[in-house]
Amino acid sequence: MNWDHINTFLHHADFSSFDYVVFCVNVILFVFSRHIVSTFPGEDQNLGTRLVTLRVINLVLFLLYFLAVFFTGLARPISQTGLTLLVAFLIVHYIQVVLLRRFGREKEIDDTQYRVQTYQSEAFGLLVVIVAAISVVLTVINIWNLTSWLQATSVLGGLLLVLFSTKDVWAPENINGLILLYNGNVEPGNVIRVAELDLLAIVIQTTLTQTVFRDLITRHLIVLPNGRFRSSKIEILTKSRPSGLEQYVEFKIGYDVNSERVEIFLQQVWETAGQIEKAINSERLPRIRLVDNADHAVHWRIYYSVATVYKLLDARFAIARAAFDLSAEHQISLQTPLTHHVEQALS
Repeated sequence: MNWDHINTFLHHADFSSFDYVVFCVNVILFVFSRHIVSTFPGEDQNLGTRLVTLRVINLVLFLLYFLAVFFTGLARPISQTGLTLLVAFLIVHYIQVVLLRRFGREKEIDDTQYRVQTYQSEAFGLLVVIVAAISVVLTVINIWNLTSWLQATSVLGGLLLVLFSTKDVWAPENINGLILLYNGNVEPGNVIRVAELDLLAIVIQTTLTQTVFRDLITRHLIVLPNGRFRSSKIEILTKSRPSGLEQYVEFKIGYDVNSERVEIFLQQVWETAGQIEKAINSERLPRIRLVDNADHAVHWRIYYSVATVYKLLDARFAIARAAFDLSAEHQISLQTPLTHHVEQALS
């Protein structure tokens, strides 16, 4: 390492003691950024984003200090601008965490504890970001002695034009997020189904821009923009009757099996499935219905109740397994029969 270059950098940059303190604080924040961000509880969903943001600010400040070697007259405004950005980010981050603690809610979702956003926490958080952004812009303008910009209608008009031209990017998602949080129909912990998106999942978190789900089948996290999610038909499966969520499984059975045999078979299927999966409500008897006399088979349905909505698929799997195991015993085939009708030729 060439210490002469470092000494030259420190000498020509013409930093004051205050600037050195800011520089050292910036280095410490960069080294311990992960620890700083992770110290705030309830931030697991946004940990990666906040960590990247903090480190990007750090790297930008490092670059600005390096440029100050060549533009010595800019050393102080550069350090003050960097400090403004860093302090603004940390203050906004801290206030948002306080808002989450104050207005957020603790929810146990699929055996995991989450602290989730509410309409109040997100609305106040958005207000904090707007106020912070305005404060940073005004502070930076004063640091660089550009107060004349505030008197130039062209500059303010340009800023308003940028906001207006980009409203289709940021406004719809934020508005949809606030509407979802305000209505409270889709809450964290709800099991929802969206047929057009092929989605059957647990709602984990709703923010201003997106909603996070955990897929019931793969257990993967799924992220959807609020606009796309809200414009779809949403089935809220969690908000069912006290007896549980009613589901059904359909079977296609041939015409050679009479209805009494089918009813006995499906009744025993339900009893066996209840022994396999306790989520099936054994206190609510099943309903067995013939729903269609189709071309090749009779369509039967067995309606049953699921007490624990998170076990929705496990209950369906238990019904399918019990039907498979009992089909041989009852001599009832579960495969769709292929039938042919031969017409006699007219002589």
